[in-house]
Amino acid sequence: MIGHIRRNTHIQDAPGPFKKMGWSALYQAKGCNYVVNDFAGVRGEPEHTVVLPFTERPDGSYAATVYLDAMLDEDYYGNGVCQWQMVGVGAGVMATGTPAESSFRASLQPDQVVAEQPVQLFYWKGYYPRSKTDGFRTWGNNTREKFALEARDNLFSMTLTPKKVQP
Repeated sequence: MIGHIRRNTHIQDAPGPFKKMGWSALYQAKGCNYVVNDFAGVRGEPEHTVVLPFTERPDGSYAATVYLDAMLDEDYYGNGVCQWQMVGVGAGVMATGTPAESSFRASLQPDQVVAEQPVQLFYWKGYYPRSKTDGFRTWGNNTREKFALEARDNLFSMTLTPKKVQP
């Protein structure tokens, strides 16, 4: 095992409750390809998303464990050993989870996870619980200054904080 990371998510100044939450990690086996369509000669690289169970903590934050080596390196296709790597970790929250609501998303890159680098993103409260567009998704901005001046007093933030966990 390479190691695992406990990722805490904290939402500050939320515009209302978030009852639908989800966390996941994406893994890819770069350079390990397989035939998608023999006739067309189309090849693909395997990838797999792992849904991360989470727990609510007493301080109001949420925690999930991310395994850097969740996927087994193996010769799946008879072309040599596939080397899996985690390529990102994501979080998403919604007011209740109905398809028309806005989804507020955040992500961490592998280097941020390993370096235990927190990421804080800001979101406009006006999109809560839904925007004018059904199913609107926003990834937020890393600074308040990326919002229009009149919107800066109407923001909330989501902070993802990775921490190494000793087995």
